Amino acid sequence: MKIAFLGQTHLSRTLADAAEIKGFEIAKEKDSDIIFVAPHVYDPSNLCAVDELMAHAIGFPSSIPVVLVSQVPPGYTRRWTERRKNIYYQVDTIIMSKALERMLQPERIIIGTDGSDVAKSYMDYLYMFNCPRLVMPYESAELCKLAINYYLTRQIEATNDLYAIAQSIGANWDDILPALRLDKRIGVQAYIVPGQPNEHLLRDVRTIEGMLCNQTH
Repeated sequence: MKIAFLGQTHLSRTLADAAEIKGFEIAKEKDSDIIFVAPHVYDPSNLCAVDELMAHAIGFPSSIPVVLVSQVPPGYTRRWTERRKNIYYQVDTIIMSKALERMLQPERIIIGTDGSDVAKSYMDYLYMFNCPRLVMPYESAELCKLAINYYLTRQIEATNDLYAIAQSIGANWDDILPALRLDKRIGVQAYIVPGQPNEHLLRDVRTIEGMLCNQTH
């Protein structure tokens, strides 16, 4: 199977590397069986880079699935179905230091659709990654991406608050960490080391906060 990747980003390169390791061939858009669109979004209010690549991708025959993997607000992907069918949204939760590892061994793959059956070529691609596949409407998948980063950011913020309290009362946060990680409701991989959320997390938090603000007006 031949796959094209649009977007000169770390994400698109990692997607391509994982595809090659899984035995797929990287090809030009016109020769591909699937087109992945993976631009980076710096500002959720400016989606020009996504618009440009999506407009290019949907110009190819509708028999070729177009899969958007990017940071877009809920409702964005569905707008493109007015111009073409066979479009999907795939949630990415990349960790920069473990990007390829997570791409090759994802916990799950979340796919947004318009309610139609997922194209066979795209399903064949997904089956190569031995993990659960969660198919849902576009808006649910888009919000799922934001929700994951929102929860992770709030974990870091809660950790920073608790770490500050520990310092003020003479407690040792390193003593507390093992107890938290052994609680299954928190977990081994929870974000419970003090620090600052990265820009990817903060960007999605800003999107959620903007949506909350719109609900109050």
